[in-house]
Amino acid sequence: MQRVSLLDQGYVRLVDSMGSDLSIVRAARVSYDAAWRAGEDEGSDERLIRYLWANHHTTPFEAVTLTFEVHAPIFVFRQWHRHRTWTFNELSARYRELPEEFYVPDPSLVGSQSASSKQARTIDGSTADSADIDTYRRSCQTAFDTYRRLLAAGWPRELARSVLPVSTYSTMFATVDLLNLLKFLTLRCHPHAQYEIRVFAEAMRDLAKAVAPVAVDAWEISQ
Repeated sequence: MQRVSLLDQGYVRLVDSMGSDLSIVRAARVSYDAAWRAGEDEGSDERLIRYLWANHHTTPFEAVTLTFEVHAPIFVFRQWHRHRTWTFNELSARYRELPEEFYVPDPSLVGSQSASSKQARTIDGSTADSADIDTYRRSCQTAFDTYRRLLAAGWPRELARSVLPVSTYSTMFATVDLLNLLKFLTLRCHPHAQYEIRVFAEAMRDLAKAVAPVAVDAWEISQ
């Protein structure tokens, strides 16, 4: 599927999926031996999905599985990995040298530390100082210069990578069932979620609609 470009160099795309809205109603109806009815009446199927989600009968949503390819800064991955219901296969800097790719925020999205939240920032429409952005960029470039110098000196990749900033881009395949994707989206599409992970969540929400549009719509209505 077409990949969605995000941030300055990131992207996400849906690379594989199993199941659909039909899988959800089939899984739900098997409990009373009526799985054969799935697909016979689209209106009935849609009503059942909406009923299931509204009433927290969510196990049938696990019948759908999605795999995404994600290219994002390492600090985004570290937040993502807190969602332990996913499985991850990430590019390893022990196996290969990393290209010089690091995230530089748009000056208008830097904002300032929130006065009311220890972990958040306030984006108020102001623009970060261009000198600060240049300092940030030079710091990342210096880290990559040191990284390559250590590799050239014979340092093992697994140690040389230690000097790289968490703004460095990495790539992973991330697999999750639909129920746990929707739980992820509930947290990461929220306006209080960090901008850099929120844009990925919003893109995956749209990609998941191509797989299970009724189920994703039922979730959206509940938000």
